[in-house]
Amino acid sequence: MSETNVGNALHPLLLRKVVAALDTAAADLVGAHDLTADRWRMLEVLVLAGPMSMARLSEELSLAGATATRVADRLVGDALAYRDVDPDDRRRVVLRAAERGRALHAELSPEVTRAQEHVLAGLGEAERAGLARLAHALAGAPPLT
Repeated sequence: MSETNVGNALHPLLLRKVVAALDTAAADLVGAHDLTADRWRMLEVLVLAGPMSMARLSEELSLAGATATRVADRLVGDALAYRDVDPDDRRRVVLRAAERGRALHAELSPEVTRAQEHVLAGLGEAERAGLARLAHALAGAPPLT
């Protein structure tokens, strides 16, 4: 592939750079509360989408199972989340955002959004909407609400 084609292609490294830029924009804000990007993302998923099994969290966050478990352990240890029995299958455990986690998310989310919006500041409204549609299509999933 020529250098021109690499520049025009949707290269995986380019996607990683975008994710890294968004993570970096939020790092100081969440870091001040002893959260890493992974812990913030897991907390956000739990707050926005509700309780989830570890397998589903691993999938949603694209984390290896062991990594997801470590991230969850820290959230539980910090009283930001807790493990609970799945009401649909009592043999299974789900992770839920604790009230403290919900409060922290409510406090930080607007600031994190503003910081990440700065990364996208060069895009117009239509470009942002298009980027969101493409990201959801590439991820193969509807947006979490």
